[in-house]
Amino acid sequence: MFSSPALITALALATAASAFAVNANPLYVEEAPDHLRPYVIQHYKNSHAVTIDTQLYRFMVTGPSSENAFTLLATNAPGSGSLGVLPHIHRRHYENFFNYKGRFQLWVQKDNGEQQARVLSPGDYGAVVPNTTHTFQITDPDTELLGVIVPGGFEDLFYALGTNFTSGTDTPYVPSKSNGSSSAGPDPGMIASLQEFDVYAQLNFTERRDLVNGSAPSSATWHSSTNALGEVGEPYFVANGYGPKYLNSLHGYQIVQPLVTPKQAQSLEYSMSTISINAAKPNVTVPTYTLEGAAAFEVLEGLLTVQIGDYEEATLSSGDVAFIPPAVPFKYWSDIAFTKVLFIGAGTNSIDTQLIAGGKSWDYVTFPTQ
Repeated sequence: MFSSPALITALALATAASAFAVNANPLYVEEAPDHLRPYVIQHYKNSHAVTIDTQLYRFMVTGPSSENAFTLLATNAPGSGSLGVLPHIHRRHYENFFNYKGRFQLWVQKDNGEQQARVLSPGDYGAVVPNTTHTFQITDPDTELLGVIVPGGFEDLFYALGTNFTSGTDTPYVPSKSNGSSSAGPDPGMIASLQEFDVYAQLNFTERRDLVNGSAPSSATWHSSTNALGEVGEPYFVANGYGPKYLNSLHGYQIVQPLVTPKQAQSLEYSMSTISINAAKPNVTVPTYTLEGAAAFEVLEGLLTVQIGDYEEATLSSGDVAFIPPAVPFKYWSDIAFTKVLFIGAGTNSIDTQLIAGGKSWDYVTFPTQ
């Protein structure tokens, strides 16, 4: 069958337009775009950074860049002798705390229930569901706290409170010494006025300090045995490697450790997991995904290669973030033995949910030997 000259011209114009769009919008960016599009941000790029006291906040996924699917931010700071923010609740937002490196303490209390506290080390996770009083404290000198907040747009709070920051060296945070007693965040009078950002101060909250082996109450399970995902509407914690695990071997080995499933997310409809990926085998075809919701990868360990839409392949190392809009085809793989990523997906059937559905329950954080 022969193509008409008009059809050939139309196809040529479409191809040229697609190439122009890619060339005009490079995949690698310095900060999250102000509209929905694929992009990659490397670790420690300025990324709309602001400072609040000794804490430095970067925003790798924002409300505008994800059409309010979620916000992904990183907090880098030295250890402090006081809370990182005054205790408060969010009525509409689900806040997820994930430890990238260092240590920090997290306190949560839902309604009149018992206050829970944990010391989070790398890979540990804490879920702060709406209407949960919470606060945190950074304890190690080189700590990076990753926050995933659903829905997106919560970064506006930090823009209102913080001071714009740029660095010619991409330093993790400003190299100034903490006096050990400073408290980041607004004073009590100011935080009470921030209800327009869904922040409601809980100034009568007193954080418990009776932690034993990194947890309180003493009956809590933490770095000792299996941690279950939380009941709907309740805060919970998952220690690194101690939560549920699933092995998917359809296209090479992947181990999914869910942190939030659509069950916990309920009407907010998102999921969040770590995914450990074995090196791609020469005889295995890497699948292409097209999702109904936005998605993001942040590399925790190893090297991840992604190919998004018409863009060329990009290889991400630790701390780098790739964002994929809805309905944009993409694929991902690793060329080294072990890569681990933090994955966030909007909707009820994102990649981690699909991998779990197509896999089996697994007791280990490593791959089979064959």
